[in-house]
Amino acid sequence: MLIGAESVLSALVDGVLIGSIYSLIAMGLALIWGIMDVINFAQGDYMMLGAFLTYWLYVLAGIDPLLSIPLSFATVFVMGVITQKAVIDRILDAPMVSQITATFAVLLIIRYGAEVVFGPYTRRLTVSYLSEVLRFGPIVVPMNRLVAFLVSIVVTAVLFLFLKMTYTGIALRAVSQNREAAYLMGINVSRMYWIAFGIGVGISAIGGTLLATFYPIHPEMAAFFTLLAFIIVVFGGFGSVFGAYISGIIIGVTESVSALFISPTLKDVVAFLLFIIVILVKPTGLFGKEQ
Repeated sequence: MLIGAESVLSALVDGVLIGSIYSLIAMGLALIWGIMDVINFAQGDYMMLGAFLTYWLYVLAGIDPLLSIPLSFATVFVMGVITQKAVIDRILDAPMVSQITATFAVLLIIRYGAEVVFGPYTRRLTVSYLSEVLRFGPIVVPMNRLVAFLVSIVVTAVLFLFLKMTYTGIALRAVSQNREAAYLMGINVSRMYWIAFGIGVGISAIGGTLLATFYPIHPEMAAFFTLLAFIIVVFGGFGSVFGAYISGIIIGVTESVSALFISPTLKDVVAFLLFIIVILVKPTGLFGKEQ
């Protein structure tokens, strides 16, 4: 079967759009990993909470999904701070297996807590203007995915400026480079940790808000995205927020284009194979630095 150039171009565009949401979820994980050196297995479940918050704000209060972004971020940010203070702070110096077990326990509490509260049902959020499509010649672009892409760019730019231009952002970067030196320079390391964890899961919640506009919402939705986020973070380079964003786009494009040539059910396999190849060639990831 011959694949036309128009189909490939459409797949590229679709891959960039969906990849931008992958990037948001992965960037939050990369921020936590890079600053705290903690593997947060519950990252995708905070994304799920963002999706549910957006759904219920729209259904119960009529709040537009785009207007719910700050509310979604703020709510999950607070939940992240509580998690960090109650759980993560106590295991920072524990063996890696203890960290993994603790964050996996948080995952189970959030996921099955949501299932108890919301039920194991699948819900969909339909907003008229976000359900429209734009046509650029032969390319059809869903409005909801285009909006998600634009929001992801804004969030990434804001995060970049925050980390580069503000005192707190610079302090976060200092902690990520050397915890002890940052402490000796007068930086409140404990405060930086809860800020990092809160922002990390809050960004993931923004991804959930955007995902809710076109993806089925249910308590188990986080499983796939959590796995994908880990792959993207390692692919881009351990702790590299910029690498996570670019790698999310690459994975999205890889999945979308490969679906033209093989069964769509196998598109994730191609992305995982690409991940394995990159890690074999460059174990530190695309943008990771050699130790």
